[in-house]
Parts: sequence; C-alpha cells; structure tokens
Amino acid sequence: MKKLLVFLTTALFLISVSMNTVIGQAQFSDVNEADWFYPTVSKLVEKGYINGYPDGTFRPDDNISVAEFIKILISALGYQEEVAETYWAENYINKAKELSIVQDGEFDDYDRYITRGEMARMIVRAGTDASVEEKGIGLDVPENYQEYSSLIADYSTLEADAQEIALKIFTSGIMSGFPDGSFGFEKNATRAEASTILIKFLEKDQRTVPQLDEGKESEEEKEVNEATETEAEQSETEETITDNVVNENDTENYEDTEYRDGEYYEGDEYYEGDEYYEGDEYYEGDEYYEGEGFEEGEAVEDIGE
Repeated sequence: MKKLLVFLTTALFLISVSMNTVIGQAQFSDVNEADWFYPTVSKLVEKGYINGYPDGTFRPDDNISVAEFIKILISALGYQEEVAETYWAENYINKAKELSIVQDGEFDDYDRYITRGEMARMIVRAGTDASVEEKGIGLDVPENYQEYSSLIADYSTLEADAQEIALKIFTSGIMSGFPDGSFGFEKNATRAEASTILIKFLEKDQRTVPQLDEGKESEEEKEVNEATETEAEQSETEETITDNVVNENDTENYEDTEYRDGEYYEGDEYYEGDEYYEGDEYYEGDEYYEGEGFEEGEAVEDIGE
C-alpha cells in the first residue's frame, strides 16, 4: 500500500511538472517551435505577463490594442494592478501616466490598435526612467546614435520626434525593423511583435544591436562632402574661366611659349575660344589678320580658314 502511495504521488508530481512545462513553453495550438516568435512568447507566458485565449490559441498575428500593451508593459516593469470596475485597464493606464510612460490626452481610445511607433515611444520613456534603470533594464543608447540614421530606410519620411524615438530604440537593439530596412513607425503591431519587443527590452542579451559600417558615410557627412565637392568644382570652373579671358586692350605681340595675363600659349600657338594665334598671325572665325601684333594688319573676310 505504501509503495502504491509513493507511486501515485510521484506520478502526480510528474504530471504537474509536465503541465507547468507545457504552459511555460507556450504550447498554443497556433504557436510552433519553428516560429520566429516562439522563444519570446514562451518567456512572456512563463513570466505571467501575457496569456492566450480560452480556446487554446495565442493569435500571434492579431493586432494588439493600446490598453493591452500598456497592461503587459506595466506588469513587466514589476507593477501589479487590480482590474478596475469602470474600465479593466484603467489602473494600468494610471500607473503608466504616473511613470510618465503615457501622457494625459495622448490617447483618446485605448481599445484601438497600437502602432509600432507608439510602442517604441512608451519603451523609450520607460527605459529612461531612473527607477527602471536601477533594475538594469535601461536602453543603452550609444552616444553617436544619430549616425545610424542611414540604416533605417524610411528615416527621412518620419517627423523629427519620431526620428529620435526610432533611432534610440533601433540603436539599443530592441526593435530592428523589417527586412527591407524600414522601421514601419505607423504600422500596427501584432501580439508576436509586442512579445518580442518586450523580451528584448527586459533582457539585454536578447537584443540585436546594429553595427555601423565605418566605411559608410552618414547622411550629414554625405551632405557636407557633397557641398565641399560642389564648391571645389565651382571654384575650379571660375579659375578656368578667369584663365581663359582675353585681354582685348593688350596690344603686345605674343610669340614663343609663355603664360601671360591669364592667357595660355603653347609653342607659337595660342588658343582662346574661337580665336587662334600662330606666330604673328591671328584668326577669328572667318577673319584673318596678319601683322606684327594681333590688333594690327589688314583683315581679309570670308577666307574660310
């Protein structure tokens, strides 16, 4: 009888462990181990920050509402709030406002879907809070984070505030963007994306920190270099024009190889625009001048050469 009781006790313990393992590993009917979000969803479920649905699904591709994300984020930061009687997420929203994660009047509808940019903004605010940094959850944004703007394909389409948020959370390795390099600031976020972003926020070793290509110019450096090259080209053009100006008041006879008064001579020949000088002879268009100086002599019209 005693052996039977030990056997039954052991069996119940193993079943209990097995059930907890299944729950901890997020064994939902629509979540497979091969899914890219499987590890992060499993961790969030294991920590008790997010749950599935009564029908045994997680619905990873469903969009997540503003209220749902606030609830998960506040819970992940270690705050447990009771469900309010008036609106289920009211206490979580009030805590988010208290922590300056959400501002008064920022949202007029907490049941609508949250965007990736709004998630990023909340996490950046949360990550820069002193109490959160004490827990070792800070953002770790590099000092030169603005130099990474060229790595975000749609950076130039964002407003200044959105650019700042996108760069900070991107360089911290919490949000990486899409395969085409875009951040997708205004796109709605899915439950799978929200889970992955929150785990990367909570666990620094899960982050994907981008690497800046040292050989690639930043947008600011590119603009400065292009402006410098343009100025140099303009300066060179102006010098060329200056060197080629003909001094019409000069009555000297130019011979031999020399450089004089901004005019170029090669051997006994001198070229300037449509004018050609050779020795004491001067050609301009169809006119020919001969004499000791190119302002002297007789003109012969329409000789052709």
